[in-house]
Amino acid sequence: MRSEFERLLADPGCPACRHIAESERNFLSWFEIESHTSPEMQAELRRAMGMCPAHTRRLLGTLGAGDILTIVMREAVAGARRATNEEVQVGPCPACASVEFGNRRARTLLIDSLQDQGLARRYAEHGGVCLVHLVDALPAGEPATLKLLAERLLASLHDQVGSDLVHLLAGGDADARRRAMWRDRLPALSYAGSTVERLSERLEIEACPVCLAAGVAERDYFGWLFEDPAGDDPSAGEDPGELCPSHLHDLAHAESSPAAYRAVQRKRSARIAQLDRFLARLAEVPTPDRRRWRTNHHHALDRVRDELCATPYCPACHARDGVEGAQRDLMTVSLGLPAVRERYERSHGLCVRHAMGLAESPAARVVRHHLDGRLALIAWEVHETARKYAWAFRHESSGSEQRGRVCGMAQIDGRVFAGGPAPLGGHGVAQTGPLEGCGDDGND
Repeated sequence: MRSEFERLLADPGCPACRHIAESERNFLSWFEIESHTSPEMQAELRRAMGMCPAHTRRLLGTLGAGDILTIVMREAVAGARRATNEEVQVGPCPACASVEFGNRRARTLLIDSLQDQGLARRYAEHGGVCLVHLVDALPAGEPATLKLLAERLLASLHDQVGSDLVHLLAGGDADARRRAMWRDRLPALSYAGSTVERLSERLEIEACPVCLAAGVAERDYFGWLFEDPAGDDPSAGEDPGELCPSHLHDLAHAESSPAAYRAVQRKRSARIAQLDRFLARLAEVPTPDRRRWRTNHHHALDRVRDELCATPYCPACHARDGVEGAQRDLMTVSLGLPAVRERYERSHGLCVRHAMGLAESPAARVVRHHLDGRLALIAWEVHETARKYAWAFRHESSGSEQRGRVCGMAQIDGRVFAGGPAPLGGHGVAQTGPLEGCGDDGND
C-alpha cells in the first residue's frame, strides 16, 4: 500500500482521481478483451439495461458499433423490455460499479497511508486531493488526517489557476469532451406556434422528446451565460448556488469566457470559506483521545462537515430539470388528444428512463405499449446483426439492421446523445468504427 501511494504522489494532480481512472481503464480494457463474453457480465448488463450514458459514450467512441457493442445492446435491450413490462429493480452500470469500488479503495488508501509520518510529509508537499475526494474522506478520517487534507486543499485552492483549478474543485471528468460534442449536435427548436404545434415539431425528430427538450434547455442555459460578456444581465451574477462538478467542467470545456471565470471563482471562494470554518472547528476538538474524539465529533465538526458534504443548488441543473419535468407532464397530458396520440405512435417516443417514471394512467399504457414495440424491433435488429457476423452467413450484406445497436442506446436513455438523435451514417446505418471526436484522447 505504501509503494502504491508513493507512486500516486509521484505525479501532480489528485492521487485519488488517478487511482480511480486507472481502475476504470482496467475494467474497460478487460471488458473489451474478455469479460463481455462472460455470462455473469452479460447478466449484469441485462439488469442495468446496458451501461450509463457516460460509459456508453465511451464504449461507442472506443469500439464503434462493432461486435462487442452488439453483445452489450443485446443484453441492454432485453433488460429494458423487462423493465418496461415488469416492476423490476434496475441494477447499476457495471462500469460505474467498478469505479465505485476504485473510489472506496482510493479512500482507504488515502486514509491509511496518511497514518505514516513519512507519507504524510510527502503528501503535504504534493498538490493533494481534489475537493470531491476530501469530501469523500470526511466521514472516515481522524482529526489529524482531516487537518492535513483540508490544509493542503486550502493551499492548493489559493495557488491553482485555469484547468488545474477546475479539476481541484470538481474532480476529473473524462466525459466532458464527449458531452460537449453531442450537445453541439442538438437540433435547433422553434418556439413559434401553439403548444401542440411545438410538441408535434419535437415528435418529428427521432429522439425522446423529453430528453431533447432537456438537452436543448441545458445548451441554451450555457448560451445565455456566454452572451453576457460585460455582465449586462445582473441576474447572471446574482443567481443563487453554484455549478455542480459536471456543469463546471461543461462550462470550462465549452469556452474560455468571463462567465466561466466567474463560475470557477465563485466556487473557489465558497469552498475556501467553508474550509476555513472547518479548520477552525477542527482546532476546537479538545483532545486526540479516540473516545473523546468520537464523543465531541458531532458537536464540534458535524455542522461544517455537513456543509462541505451538501450538494449546492446548481442553476444549470435547475434550468434543465425544470424543462424536463414540464415537458414530461406535457407529453402525458397531450396523449389524451387523438391527433397527438396518433403522431406519437409514429414517433421515437419516450425513452425507457422516462417511461419508467410515469404513474399508471391511460397515457402511460400508450407509452409502454409503443415502447415495447420499438424495443422489440430493435431487439430483432440487434440479433440480425449478430446473425450476420456468423461464418455461415458471411456472404450476406449488412443492411439497415445495424442501426438497432445505436438507436437502442437512445431508446433506453436519451441522455446518451445529450437528448439528440442517434448518430446514423448513410442510408440510416450506424457507423461501425469509433465516431470521430468521440474516442479516447489518453487523458481519461
